[in-house]
Amino acid sequence: MGFFTKDNKFNLSLDIHDNVMIVSSNEEVKYINKAGLKFFGFNSFSDFKDSHKHGIDTLFIEDDGCINRYSLGKKWLTIIDNKKSKIKRKTIKVKLHSHIDEMSQYFYIRVTNLKSDEYLLSFCNVNDIEIEKNDLIKQADYDLLTQIYNRVKFNKVFPLAIDKALMFNETFSLILFDIDHFKSINDTFGHAIGDKVLFELSRIVNMKIRKTDIFARWGGEEFIVVAKYATLQEAKKIAETLRKLIESHNFGDSLKITCSFGVTEFTVSDSQRGIFQRVDDALYEAKDGGRNQVVDK
Repeated sequence: MGFFTKDNKFNLSLDIHDNVMIVSSNEEVKYINKAGLKFFGFNSFSDFKDSHKHGIDTLFIEDDGCINRYSLGKKWLTIIDNKKSKIKRKTIKVKLHSHIDEMSQYFYIRVTNLKSDEYLLSFCNVNDIEIEKNDLIKQADYDLLTQIYNRVKFNKVFPLAIDKALMFNETFSLILFDIDHFKSINDTFGHAIGDKVLFELSRIVNMKIRKTDIFARWGGEEFIVVAKYATLQEAKKIAETLRKLIESHNFGDSLKITCSFGVTEFTVSDSQRGIFQRVDDALYEAKDGGRNQVVDK
């Protein structure tokens, strides 16, 4: 006749839960319940242990707002549990890959100290909540048509670019451009084609600029780029590259468009209003001078 130890009884109680439940030290997983084995795609705890000899944190996927295996160090469970820690709560957000649907999902983990260096991790699936939250953030920050930053988001991040430039004695340049004779495109081909042009232009520009740059729809057919670390001459080259790219691109049914560009470089004496006025003046000079050109100030 067999018997159950206290630990065995505790592990069996975890198997009743639908949520993923894991008992772990900082170094290794001591037990994972049936829901956890199913989630990660294992038939038994021994199979799981063979594949994951190190801590559970090796399974965490890096993502904004989520901890990963490097976030808190090797003693991450102890740090979270420590009441004197700067972390005010013992609930953390992580991202894990599900074997069930081959998708990554978000969880909040509640960490409870069981004994010495042994902790119970209770996983609560919040994937639907996170997706909804991210959708709301995207709707607030991104232009619905072009899927790049909108003006509201740009006005939030641009002051940070100024602060960084002043703090670290860096430079950046502004590139403001708009589509030449865009009204005639809408009048001739219809607004559906006009929208397609705006989307396609945003796509090709976004692919061409550097990852460090900030790109936003300024309004209507007008767009703005913060070319980080770029001097005036470097930004002019970027603008000229974009101008040629747009001029040579086929926007469908042999439709061709051109854009006019204004460029200016940030100086330490600039106010936000001042640099915007200067780049705006450069753009209008480009349009008054015949369009499809780059003008700097």
